[in-house]
Amino acid sequence: MNKTKNVIDPEMYFAERYNNINYPKESKNKRGLRNAQIGAIHSISSYFTVQSSNAAIIVMPTGSGKTSVLMMAPYVLEAKKVLVVTPSKMVRGQITEDYSQLRTLIKANVFNKEILKPNVFELEHLFSENDIDEIKAAQVIIATPACALSLTKDDDLNILIDLVLIDEAHHVPAKTWQKILINMKHAKQILFTATPFRLDNKEIKGDLIYNYPLSLAYKDGIFGEIQYIPIEEFFEKDKLIAKKAEEVFFLDREKGLDHYLMIRTDTKKHAKELEKLYSEITTLKLKRIDSSMSNLTVKKCIEDLRERSLDGIICVDMLGEGFDFPNLKIAAIHAPHKSLASTLQFIGRFARTNAENIGVAKFIAMNDRELLIENQALYTSDSIWQDMIIDMSESKINEEESIKEYIGDYQNYAGNSVEIINDLSLHGIRLNCHAKIYKVVGFNKTSEFPDACNIEFGPYINEKDNTVVAIGKNNTSPKWFIGESVKDVENQLFIVHYQKETNLLFIYSQIKSEILYEGIASAFCTFYEKIPKHEMNRVLGNLREFEIFNSGMQNRFNDSGESYRISAGIDVSQSIDPSTGKLYSAGHVFCKALTEESAITIGYSSGSKMWSSTYSTIRDYIKWCDYNGLKISNSKITVKTNTNYDYLPIPSRLESFPSNIFMCDFSWKTYVNPPAIYLSETEGIQGIMMDISIKIMKINKDNIKLILSLDGKEEEIICDVNSKYSSVESKILVSEGRRQIGLSEYLNNNPLVFRTTDDVMIQGIEFSKGDPEAIVFSKDNIVPIEWIEKYNTDITVEVNDSKYHPHEKSIQSSLQEILEDNRAYKYIIYDHSRGEMADYITVLENNTSYEITFFHVKKMSAANYNSDVNDIYEVAGQSIKSIIWLKTKSILLKKVEERRRSNHCIFLRGEYEDFRKEIRSKDKQITGKIVIVQPSISRDTYMPDKIQEVLAATRYYISNSGKVKSLEIWGSK
Repeated sequence: MNKTKNVIDPEMYFAERYNNINYPKESKNKRGLRNAQIGAIHSISSYFTVQSSNAAIIVMPTGSGKTSVLMMAPYVLEAKKVLVVTPSKMVRGQITEDYSQLRTLIKANVFNKEILKPNVFELEHLFSENDIDEIKAAQVIIATPACALSLTKDDDLNILIDLVLIDEAHHVPAKTWQKILINMKHAKQILFTATPFRLDNKEIKGDLIYNYPLSLAYKDGIFGEIQYIPIEEFFEKDKLIAKKAEEVFFLDREKGLDHYLMIRTDTKKHAKELEKLYSEITTLKLKRIDSSMSNLTVKKCIEDLRERSLDGIICVDMLGEGFDFPNLKIAAIHAPHKSLASTLQFIGRFARTNAENIGVAKFIAMNDRELLIENQALYTSDSIWQDMIIDMSESKINEEESIKEYIGDYQNYAGNSVEIINDLSLHGIRLNCHAKIYKVVGFNKTSEFPDACNIEFGPYINEKDNTVVAIGKNNTSPKWFIGESVKDVENQLFIVHYQKETNLLFIYSQIKSEILYEGIASAFCTFYEKIPKHEMNRVLGNLREFEIFNSGMQNRFNDSGESYRISAGIDVSQSIDPSTGKLYSAGHVFCKALTEESAITIGYSSGSKMWSSTYSTIRDYIKWCDYNGLKISNSKITVKTNTNYDYLPIPSRLESFPSNIFMCDFSWKTYVNPPAIYLSETEGIQGIMMDISIKIMKINKDNIKLILSLDGKEEEIICDVNSKYSSVESKILVSEGRRQIGLSEYLNNNPLVFRTTDDVMIQGIEFSKGDPEAIVFSKDNIVPIEWIEKYNTDITVEVNDSKYHPHEKSIQSSLQEILEDNRAYKYIIYDHSRGEMADYITVLENNTSYEITFFHVKKMSAANYNSDVNDIYEVAGQSIKSIIWLKTKSILLKKVEERRRSNHCIFLRGEYEDFRKEIRSKDKQITGKIVIVQPSISRDTYMPDKIQEVLAATRYYISNSGKVKSLEIWGSK
């Protein structure tokens, strides 16, 4: 608080200083105002010359100088008395100190040093009569929301205030903030924020008069370079982040960068745990602070940082707004923010550039695909923060006035009457651009949404552009409660838009369920079908200067080890060459490109989906759908990116199922995040999706009949050429969030992958051709074993069973004998049961690597050698699927550990702990080898073409996987 009173009329202070204002522009040799500050203050002057009934919104990124504009505003508006509302005590104290001395404005040469300073009163508590004299004498009152509200309730005092400045408006509690502005409706109001979207998703009412975008801040050097450093492992999360933070910190210091570190978490308890952890495993000098500490304590901490007596600080959910220490450039994020606004504020503090000897801001956090911020998976290994943060910020800042007329065209249909919307503002809706698209017939905009949508608000219909908007309420029991009496309520946005020129239907749904998408399409149309990928690819048409920074490639050879490769970077197309196109076909793609007017981001995937990183108003979302719909329907468009991405072939539409399909498997999405499975008649989790076995029963041109089984429970599934899965009876259930869904519904969202013996891959409605000429059969990889003659094996018995086969010697027993006779194997592991990696696993160590061999065993069912292809199908499929466990060391070890927890992976030679430590610690790669053990395959007996095709295709897929160096078949003579 400034105790020295000016001997002037308090109401004339700002007016009498108006002519003292300077507007110097900052340059390399002279301090002054930045472009953002000059633009903002002139926008304020201009706006209030014509009206003052609406609040003015100023949008400036963190670090661009909002506080200086806030302090200048009373001078340019010649205010009498100003109320400044700040989000926290710390910010209140900092602004009070700065305003009392005009330190920042004098430093920027807006005022000279001799200017008379304002009387500033810091309201540190709820208003009382003891404050009246101080408030009347002050030109500036600074308070947090609760204290400010208590002051504005006094009618005699609030009438004296003619200007209200809200600092960081998005963080102020909604009700308190609204009440302050209502109480002060007679005063001019200016709202300052870097993120003009609220944490509670409510509309910030007012006119956005100035918006300085983050991309321009980056271009002007205000917002610096940022880099995300992901931690891939999930074990010992805090320890791994701490060690990486120490490594990055000292590496930056070695480079001569004057960087400091912040360790961020969200609870005081966790902060204390981190303080202990860092002291034990690092040499970093740190101090823990939290929001309960005073501004003086924070200032002392900053002094210690500047004097290098500290390397960094451990913070509890604080130091966002108002914290200015540009040398803070490394963030160890142990608990990420959950909202975009908080995330941007946090990142902005590290992206400041107004200091010497600083470089790229670095953010260290655990790879977490489940954490979605504004539907963006920011914390993933393939995230490009520099682009994503800028895109996510700017896509939220939309033109407010331009959408009001459009929103006015929506009407609420209730029975036969039409009511203009008055209880819900569609103006406040900002949605991420994504759409499920169908080719349809018979669109009816007055149809009702399916019951599953649980529509609560709407539908709101726009007659002009055939758009329907509705909001549903999803009531589900919380995870911690079993029963129906306690419910969580979640609002879900639905948009249905019909493009008449193309007969395309665009569906926006926050519930991304294939069943729900089809239910909506069926409700509004008499016929619908998906759009094949080669038509979806046209969304890339009529664009130029592509920068592909995220793409997927479907591997035609490796179902699970790397069935789907995701590449991310500045231009991932550079990693693609002609040979890549022989191994992969195009999956999804997400890129930047230029239209005739502007730069855009656009992506598409199989399943008739397209998306952009843009967050739009409803109006702009519909424009986006229409723009891309015209391209999808234009058969004359030829897509050429003029990048190496063009080497990837685009799958065609599946017209009918080929008869030579020999295996199928779950999609790569299932392997990445396998859900739990249940049996309808049994309580409790029965396993995960990969524990289910799949058998192809019959292949027709228009459908495939499958049997999926678990522990003797079989469910018949039919898949048609439109990738529609159906089941007569749901016996196997799949977890989806808090509910259980049928197996067919899960497969509609995650379609199976089918493979043929002539190198065709089918997933969903996509038909991807390979190189059938490369598939050649050879008997050279068949190793003859004397199963009967030497080992006395009953080759019709796969595994010893004391009940059904008390005396016979099984194939597994003989194989185990063969493996144990080989002393070169360092480890021998037995893993036979559902969910197995293989029946037997051996580990052979050499100078540079570990050779891991998977042995897959199947009994002979046929009467004669090489007489029944069914003896080959299942074991061939298992062999291809098992490649996933050889992808990396960590995946192999994790799978072994999981199997050990369920009493599998029995070590017949060697000890598990030795195996785990050795594989993890030694600097040796793993190489894979697959062995099919099937005595019905004979090297010296005539082999029908059908069996040759299956064996050749199996060898071809495995040998091209990149992780397995060979396939052998241990058969008979």
